Amino acid sequence: MAGAENKSGRHGGRDTENIRQRLDALEGKLVKVQGRYKPPPDVPEARRQAMGQALRLSTELVAGVAIGGFIGWALDRLFDTAPFLMVVFLVLGAAAGIMNVVRTAHSMQGEPLPGEHLRNATDDDDDD
Repeated sequence: MAGAENKSGRHGGRDTENIRQRLDALEGKLVKVQGRYKPPPDVPEARRQAMGQALRLSTELVAGVAIGGFIGWALDRLFDTAPFLMVVFLVLGAAAGIMNVVRTAHSMQGEPLPGEHLRNATDDDDDD
C-alpha cells in the first residue's frame, strides 16, 4: 500500500486526456452562461425601499386628516360651533391628504420600482 497513493488503477493516458477535454469544454460553457445572467438584486434593500415608500404614502394621508381635524377642532373651540367646523376640516384634510398621496405616487412612478429590471428582462434560454 505504500506506493498506491499516486496510481489511478488505469494505465492509459487517453482516458485522462478525454476527461480533461470534456471538463475544459464544460468550463467554457459554464463561464458563457454565467456571463449572461446577472445576480438578482439585493432583496432586503428592495424590500426596505418598498416599505419606505408605503410608509411615506400612508404618513402623507394620515397627516392631512390629522391636521385638518385639529384645525377644525381648534376653530370649533374658538367659535363654539362644535362639531360643524371639525367635520368640514376633516373632509378638507382628507382631500388634501389624498391629493398629496396622488402627487407623491405620481413622482415615484418616475423612479424604477425595486426589481423592475427583472420584469422587463427577456428570457435568453430559447436561443440554445
